[in-house]
Amino acid sequence: MLMLVIPAPMERSTEVVFYKPVTTPLTESAQEAVKKLFFIADQLLQDGQTNLFGDWCIADTDLALMLNRLVLNGDRVPEKLANYAKYQWQRASVQMWGNKSKQ
Repeated sequence: MLMLVIPAPMERSTEVVFYKPVTTPLTESAQEAVKKLFFIADQLLQDGQTNLFGDWCIADTDLALMLNRLVLNGDRVPEKLANYAKYQWQRASVQMWGNKSKQ
């Protein structure tokens, strides 16, 4: 999945998640990568499912981080995927990691 979104992390770094949003619009290549990310994530994540593969795994946090780079920046993200990212972000371990990153 990471190979599909190479332009997006460069334009929406994790600084967006932990510090502040950016105002620069996504380039055309990043927009195309984001469309692919949304398509694949939508295929993997069934409606009402809170984890990708039944039980939680690190892939859930990885995908949530990719999506939150967009969600927390205010970019348009399909509601199902935005809700998934927000849910994953509430895990105690992710919150601990996020709080350490802000220090």
